[in-house]
Amino acid sequence: MNSFDKKIKTRLSMHPEMLRSILAYPNEETLTTLTRYQVFESKGAYLGHLLTSLLPQWEYIACEGNEYLGKVIRNLEKTQISPIQQESDFLRANLLRIRVLTETPGTFPFSPLTIQENLFRFLEGADLVADLPQLAVIHFAKDELRPLAAELAQYRLSPLSRRYVQNLFHQERQEAILANLAYLCKNYPLLSTCRQAYALLLSLDNIENWSRHPFCLRLVSNRFWEYRSKEIL
Repeated sequence: MNSFDKKIKTRLSMHPEMLRSILAYPNEETLTTLTRYQVFESKGAYLGHLLTSLLPQWEYIACEGNEYLGKVIRNLEKTQISPIQQESDFLRANLLRIRVLTETPGTFPFSPLTIQENLFRFLEGADLVADLPQLAVIHFAKDELRPLAAELAQYRLSPLSRRYVQNLFHQERQEAILANLAYLCKNYPLLSTCRQAYALLLSLDNIENWSRHPFCLRLVSNRFWEYRSKEIL
C-alpha cells in the first residue's frame, strides 16, 4: 500500500461519514474501494454504529434488488462488526435478512414501507404462511423431532423444549427459511401473502426468539404431524 492509499485508509477510519457515503448506495466500485483500503480488515474498525444507521436505507435498496449490497454484506459477514455481542447479534440478523432480499430475484409488488409501519397488523395470521408448499422444503429430521414428540402432540412446549427448538434453527436453516420467505415476498401470486411474508421477515430479526415465534413453531409442528400421519413418530 503506497502513501496515498495509507492516507485514504486513515481518513476512512477516522471520518465515518466518508465511509458512510461509500456504503450508502453500493455500486460496482464500492467493493473495490473497500478492498483497496482494507476498511473491514482494519484493526479496531468496528462498524456497529455506522451499520445501525445504514440499516433503514439498506432495507429499502435491498427491496429494490441492489446486487452490490449483497456482496458488501457478504464481506461484512467475515469480519467483526462490533465489540458488543448484543449489537453484533442484532446487526448480523438484520444483515442476513437484507442480504437474502438482495440476492432473491424478483421485484416487490407492494410498498415495503407500508408493512414496516403496520407490522403487527400484517403479522395477524401470518403463521399460516408456514403451511404453504413452498415452505415444505424446510426439513427437520425425525430424530430431531423425536425428543419433542410428546409435547408437540399436546400442543405445548416446556421452557426446556423451547431451548431445544431454538437449537434446531441453526444458521443454514435460518438462511433457508429467510430465502423462502423472500421468494414469497417477490413472487407469490397472492398479494396479501406477499405482504405477510415480508412482515415475517421483519419479525424474525431476533434469532434468539425464533423458538417462541408462531411461524417457526408452526414449521416444526407441521413437520411433526407429517411424520405422525405416516406413523413414523
